[in-house]
Amino acid sequence: MSPLRLKRSGSPEPLSETAAAWVLRAERGLSEAEERKLSAWLAHPEHTRAFDDAVWALDSVQSHAAAPELMALREAALAKAPERSRYWPAAALTGLAAALAGVLLWFGTATDRPASPLAPPGAPQQAQSAPVDNGIYRTGVGERSAVLLPDGSVATLDTDSELRVAYSGEERAVVLTRGQALFEVAEGQPIPFAVYAGDQRITAVGTTFNVKLHGREVRVSMVEGVVKVRPLTPPPDSGAPVRELTLRAGESLLTAAARPATVRAVDSSQVAAWRGGLLVFEDETLADAIAEINRYTDKPIRLADPAVGEYRVTGVFKTNDPLRFARAMSEVFPLAVEPRPDGSAVLRAER
Repeated sequence: MSPLRLKRSGSPEPLSETAAAWVLRAERGLSEAEERKLSAWLAHPEHTRAFDDAVWALDSVQSHAAAPELMALREAALAKAPERSRYWPAAALTGLAAALAGVLLWFGTATDRPASPLAPPGAPQQAQSAPVDNGIYRTGVGERSAVLLPDGSVATLDTDSELRVAYSGEERAVVLTRGQALFEVAEGQPIPFAVYAGDQRITAVGTTFNVKLHGREVRVSMVEGVVKVRPLTPPPDSGAPVRELTLRAGESLLTAAARPATVRAVDSSQVAAWRGGLLVFEDETLADAIAEINRYTDKPIRLADPAVGEYRVTGVFKTNDPLRFARAMSEVFPLAVEPRPDGSAVLRAER
């Protein structure tokens, strides 16, 4: 099964060229001002999809560089790029963006392909997609991996995650045993697609959703479509029957031991921001935000005083720069950052 469906006609749209230009700027390095502009631009769902498509197209050039059509596009791009320069002038970026958008047109867009096998430049490392059989798939700290499942569905694993694929004649089953994954489920299959995480079974048909497992907590967040979530066992000593919940796009379910399940509204365009190397916090405690940042690094941030962990954090941050996050917190709250020789950092209350 090929992970690509090719398109050969038409011209790149302006949005594709803009997204491609941002990808190329990000590859050569963004200033803080440019990062703020990019974050604002990515707030629009169509822009996020276009950026993801452009990143994927750039990776396709590398993965399929021998294809004659891509060789021609590559030569056109290189002809416009200055040599030995980290900072590309606007004219060169425009030419490169047009060439990259042409690659995107040749390969197709997000509606024609599996999940992007490449994160934006500066985001955690990610492996290539490849058809797989049943087995166990893992990512290390700071890695991501897109797994193309036997039916054409795609599971994208986040940092430090593990997925067991257990397809059978009765269901297309996968078991998330650690971490987080985004599932893009292939439609038109005769048997159900089921994700097992903790004590929950999530069943979907032709949809996109995110599952995060943290201890005994399971969070299911919807991007599009519908899923049904059902506990594998009834609550202990409750006497209540097992209750199945239905989730739709823009909803998120949190289940935890000894607590009732809760459903809240979420921004579906930000559910899988981690796939693009970003974390979105909305009124999270500083302690929880740090715990999430630390999932992506072996140089963690520590709190010297647990009390300061109660500050509330809202914003968009890069997954791979914990020290910048710590410094940003020291600019917002009365905190001091103490970098350590091993690359980690300590946040403590200012004295």
